[in-house]
Amino acid sequence: MKIKEAKLSNREHIVKVTNRVMKATLSLQLMMAEIDDVEDADLTPVEQLKQQQKLIDDVMNYITDTLKLNQKEQEKLDDLEFGETVEIANDVILRVQGLSDDDIAKLTKEAEQAADKSKAKQA
Repeated sequence: MKIKEAKLSNREHIVKVTNRVMKATLSLQLMMAEIDDVEDADLTPVEQLKQQQKLIDDVMNYITDTLKLNQKEQEKLDDLEFGETVEIANDVILRVQGLSDDDIAKLTKEAEQAADKSKAKQA
């Protein structure tokens, strides 16, 4: 499959969805879900920092390994805001799992609407 991430480069990255790529995808999703579950837990500040550092490392490693980024692309990834990095990781995850551009656009729109409703309830 071809994946193009404009924030990193103009080239299309060829990703073969091997068992290794699927395992890495599922591992990252599991780790992100576990962190969401633990956010409310009583962690010490040091544990929270270690957890955040591991998340950043794992997300960046997933993108780098899956897209086989070159040095210049890795440097661009290093300079992105973390939110942008997570967006790229989520896009790669969805594509690896077989979703089309239309499917991803629909999911993104639904997520934005849900976030807007949540913000409105909090206000």
